[in-house]
Amino acid sequence: MAQDYSREEYEQEPVCYCRSCHSLKILVDNTLANEDWDGSYCAVCHSADIGECTIDEWLEEEERRRKKREEIEWRK
Repeated sequence: MAQDYSREEYEQEPVCYCRSCHSLKILVDNTLANEDWDGSYCAVCHSADIGECTIDEWLEEEERRRKKREEIEWRK
């Protein structure tokens, strides 16, 4: 049975993201998991460096990264 969450509770649920490319496309292969690694990896860049935060924190970081990319493009 699905739980009913308030919007605030829902937004506080952690999201997993790739620390290398910042993608939210994280896959888990339990056949690869061991005592040091849960089998999570990025579907985009295949990194196993996975972080966890709230969606608001992820969006803030994504905005910071976007501005940095724009600044670099502007300098070219």
